[in-house]
Amino acid sequence: MKKYELIHEVYDLCNGRPDSKIEEIETDNLDEYLKSQISKASTYEKDERDDDSVLYTVMTNGQKENYTFSPIS
Repeated sequence: MKKYELIHEVYDLCNGRPDSKIEEIETDNLDEYLKSQISKASTYEKDERDDDSVLYTVMTNGQKENYTFSPIS
C-alpha cells in the first residue's frame, strides 16, 4: 500500500477559517478512501497537482472540507 500524509481541513461556517488535522494513512485507492470518510450526500472535486499531491474539495450541506494527500517516499 502507498503511504500519504493527509491534511484534513474543515472550514468554519461563520468565519471561514479552517480547523486542520494531519495524519498518515495507507491506501492504494484515494477515491475509495475519500468516499469511506464522507457522507453519501457530499459532492467533491479532485485536483491532481504538479507536486504529486491530490486535493479533494468536499461540500456537504454548505460545509466545505479539503483533503490533501501528499505521498510519503
